[in-house]
Amino acid sequence: MGDLFSNCTDHYPIEKYFQNCTNTSRPCELIHDFAVVAQLLTILDFYITCTLFLLALIINIYFLWICVPLYWKMSYETRKRYIFVISRCVSSISAALTLLILRCILYVYFPPETSSYWLYAVVIIADNISFYSLQGSYIGMAILLYIGVLHPVYFSRRLTVRNIYILAVSNVILAILISVPLGAFQTATYIPGPIQCESHHCAPVVGLINFVIVSLAFSATILILIFVFICLSFHIHQSKKIGSYTSSQTLHHARIRLGWTLTAIIVISLAEGIPSSFLIGLKADSVLNTCNNFYQADRLVQITVFTSIDSIIWAIVLILDPLASVIFDHSIMNKVTHHINRSQVYYAKFLESMTSNESKNLPE
Repeated sequence: MGDLFSNCTDHYPIEKYFQNCTNTSRPCELIHDFAVVAQLLTILDFYITCTLFLLALIINIYFLWICVPLYWKMSYETRKRYIFVISRCVSSISAALTLLILRCILYVYFPPETSSYWLYAVVIIADNISFYSLQGSYIGMAILLYIGVLHPVYFSRRLTVRNIYILAVSNVILAILISVPLGAFQTATYIPGPIQCESHHCAPVVGLINFVIVSLAFSATILILIFVFICLSFHIHQSKKIGSYTSSQTLHHARIRLGWTLTAIIVISLAEGIPSSFLIGLKADSVLNTCNNFYQADRLVQITVFTSIDSIIWAIVLILDPLASVIFDHSIMNKVTHHINRSQVYYAKFLESMTSNESKNLPE
């Protein structure tokens, strides 16, 4: 058998994997597209994405490190508003960590063709739990804001910290109930295990189910946030009409924070939905260098671009979300400012000590 790519203008090292993929009339185009896929995966899906997720992980850990001590010093009423803030932060840390492990460690050093089903299953399920619990945390924060503004008596007298703890735990339990079966089947599309899910029949169905569930989760979150945003805007308008400027100013900051969250969720939903829609019906193999994938390399280019952009947007949102919380929350902002000031003092002392050592070492 001759070289399948002998007539191609450009040649690539990956050609050796596809010499037997002769069921095509355009091998040169496909090998070029496949080389583009490999390059995109390296640049976008590894270097850029891994850097951003690592940064997101560090920022969210720092944010949690600030929030937890502040939480225990808060009054009983104030704690009610921060339970889902901390819950959201924990979900963000988990999301950044699992995506970092999945994309930057497992895919690279433990590829599906040589790895254990359970190794991938644990990480994928944890990633799903992070995603759905994060959505639930956004919903919880919005609902508490709605109750606190429009039903302050109920919020103050009837809604206890224990009730909100129960809601937060229920959010995680619901995320687990959704994530475990879905993650088990998602893993089966990558690696054979207790569940058999081959690429031609089972995998497209799993992709469709995942798309529907993710779409419902995003839709519910967006609709609830829009409803609360509209109610809050109307309440601010009413407060201004009766001359309650202090109240309207406080609520204005809350509305900006909610508006940022809503914008972020909409952007993420689009970034998540577009590649997911491309994946519907895709009969690709988990192992990249197969003939089945080679024959649809042109389609894989589009999917790789969109999935990489999705990951980058997710990472950026996970970075900006705690930063937005710092900007819109005076207590957290004061704590961050205190840390910055202390760092400047330590840095000045360090420079002073370095200058002093250099002056001592100068010849007399």
